[in-house]
Amino acid sequence: MIEENRKNRQLRLIYADFTYSTYNLKKMTIALSKDMTTNQTISNSQLSENDVKGKTHCPTISSSSTKKYINILLFGESGVGKSTFINAFANYLYFQTLDQAQQEKPIVIIPVSFTMTINYIFKKKKIIKFGDIDSNENHNNLGQSVTQKCQCYVFDISQDKKLCIIDTPGFGDTRGDNQDNLNMEEIFSFLHNIPYLNGICLLFKPEILELHPYFYSCFTQLFDYFGENIRDYIIFCFTNARSTFFAPGNTRTLLKTFFDSFPIKNIPFEKNNTFCFDSEAFRYLVALQNSIEFDPNERNEFEQSWLRSVIESKRFRNFLCNQHSYRKNIQWQSIKHAQFQIKNMIRPILETLRNHLRNIILYNSNSCIKLQATHTKQSTMICYAYNRHPKNYGDIWIMPDHLHYSPDMCTSGEQKPIKYTLNYEFLNQKVDESIKELKSEHDNLYVTCAKFSYFLMKTSSNSKENPFLSDINRIIHEEKYICRTQTMNDLNRQLLNRLEELKIKYEEYLHTIKSSSDDLTLSGIYNLIKSTYKISMIKIQLNAINKYQQTLVLNNQHEVFIDKTCS
Repeated sequence: MIEENRKNRQLRLIYADFTYSTYNLKKMTIALSKDMTTNQTISNSQLSENDVKGKTHCPTISSSSTKKYINILLFGESGVGKSTFINAFANYLYFQTLDQAQQEKPIVIIPVSFTMTINYIFKKKKIIKFGDIDSNENHNNLGQSVTQKCQCYVFDISQDKKLCIIDTPGFGDTRGDNQDNLNMEEIFSFLHNIPYLNGICLLFKPEILELHPYFYSCFTQLFDYFGENIRDYIIFCFTNARSTFFAPGNTRTLLKTFFDSFPIKNIPFEKNNTFCFDSEAFRYLVALQNSIEFDPNERNEFEQSWLRSVIESKRFRNFLCNQHSYRKNIQWQSIKHAQFQIKNMIRPILETLRNHLRNIILYNSNSCIKLQATHTKQSTMICYAYNRHPKNYGDIWIMPDHLHYSPDMCTSGEQKPIKYTLNYEFLNQKVDESIKELKSEHDNLYVTCAKFSYFLMKTSSNSKENPFLSDINRIIHEEKYICRTQTMNDLNRQLLNRLEELKIKYEEYLHTIKSSSDDLTLSGIYNLIKSTYKISMIKIQLNAINKYQQTLVLNNQHEVFIDKTCS
């Protein structure tokens, strides 16, 4: 190909990304133009294990990079020092000694802020800050999670590997369990577009008196989302471990007792997946950068702490480099993950049903309405309280989306977060499907709605909540509003009648499922999710959601280029 490119500079290489493919691709083909030599096909069996293993990259990273990516989720109580740990770990990898780190410029992955008591003026405290201000790091509210939203921090940890640490809001937020639950939803939403993880790193201090009461809930939700197989990917890290001679201390006993009572057994907690660091040596370095004076006798302690943390950081790095991937839709299947996917599909399914009905009504007039979806580029709310004005497409009126880019723009309480907006195009031609195919797909979809509803209600803590029915009622309410406010509304009245019929059929089928002895299996739900995704109008909307998630990850990703060689 290189030789052909030299001969013909008009040749262009087209790259197809199969990151999200759940199908096992057995071969790859280099498709050349008709004037060139025979197309080249290579099977996976012809590739060595080293060629194949780890070649998948985090989707937000440029595919042209030759680096392998290791994705780690960092998880811990609010105030445990996750952000400081990331900074310290990077410095321990790149600087062998405290002297070397002090002589050169310390690496700051995340802005640092902490309070230090000045030794020679015991009552005086000083706030130490180092690094550029980051609006995502809130250092002003004690007890609230400093990290406000998930962030990815990417940096080299070897010549051929990059580490992507996903820093998360801490649990045990002083704003209460509801805020903790919101933080967990934030984490799961962020992970929706991460195709694989190499580990979940749980960060603790070594001498705590008791585990936070919310830890049980968080730990349960992690297993609910990732499935039981994630137990083999859990890593234990302890910071501020100088006081316990670089051992887990009393926290180890608390965790052992916790795991003994936890429903899921055989969670590995051994020397090989446990690492002890001391962030105090890094804080000492940052304090020196802020011209804080220390007793000369203290330096030796921090120097020894730095050396010990360097050794442990290298052991941690080597462990991560040998971790296999925990891949989505293969090992990564669970009730929580399925719930999350179904909730993402509610709007796409119901808007597809509504547009199917529009096109069934328009079929005999040789026209149709084409649905288009555009992903939002920031957190966006759709407001249903705003006095929206319907737009005419042919002889059908459609209510446009009214968006708020801040939750504070409206106090009605009738707002919902959305990840894409809908637009429509009226065409003077029939839809591609026959009327029989349209009606068949329509009938299959309301059955799918009922099955998904039953699964959500059965597996949710609030068994009476039915998000599908709530949105069906909202859609019917919109059509009633159009019929009241528009004089030329014959087709919308037909649409309203068909939607009310749809609601009756949906509720009848849901009642049938509840009354039957047949149970929906998790694998059956995943198969239903997969088949529903293939419906073109739904796929258009879900692709827009995926693009939103990619944008979310990209906007919260910070790749740090370090002009040093990692030791």
